[in-house]
Amino acid sequence: MYIVTGPAGAFIVDPSVSPKKAEEFCSIHGLSTGESDVKGLLLTHGHHDHIKYIDEWMAAYPDANVFFSSNDKELLGNGFMNCSYMEGSETLYSFKFTNVAGMYGMNIIKEAGFEIKVFETPGHTMGSVCYLVSTGDEDMLFTGDTVFAGSVGRTDMPGGNSKELMNSVKRISKFPPELKIYPGHGPASSIGNEIRFNPFFEI
Repeated sequence: MYIVTGPAGAFIVDPSVSPKKAEEFCSIHGLSTGESDVKGLLLTHGHHDHIKYIDEWMAAYPDANVFFSSNDKELLGNGFMNCSYMEGSETLYSFKFTNVAGMYGMNIIKEAGFEIKVFETPGHTMGSVCYLVSTGDEDMLFTGDTVFAGSVGRTDMPGGNSKELMNSVKRISKFPPELKIYPGHGPASSIGNEIRFNPFFEI
């Protein structure tokens, strides 16, 4: 999970920890969560490990918009497809969301000192997306489980497609080399580093 803050609020990318734990982490490390409420929840895809605390975040911040691709809607109501069964229980979801499917490269948010664009990157799941967040000071690409530092997401889960994933990686490789990327797992990187060191970028 990531918390992206600005002068008028914050956005949460993939609510995989509880609001309480996030607040405790920020307090311990002296980080600010923004001067006002969370403005939105950006979901990169519908796997349980990325959305498991969505209900708690929505309860804590009822006015925050949830951004999610309807191409992953089938995952929400199926514990096998959303992989919650891997944790020993079947978790189903039914939250309301703003659909970002069909909005490749478009602004979904331009407020509170942020500009956020969505890029559809299917392959890990049908509805996987990346979010390009611009704060004025820097640009950041949140890649979910599409691209990791030195690797890419797996495609052997329901909805995975290796050919689509490679097409998505090819599109991501066209971003500026200095652009920082923040994956759903593992360390941050940059487009340039992935072009140099990620074998899946040799396409």
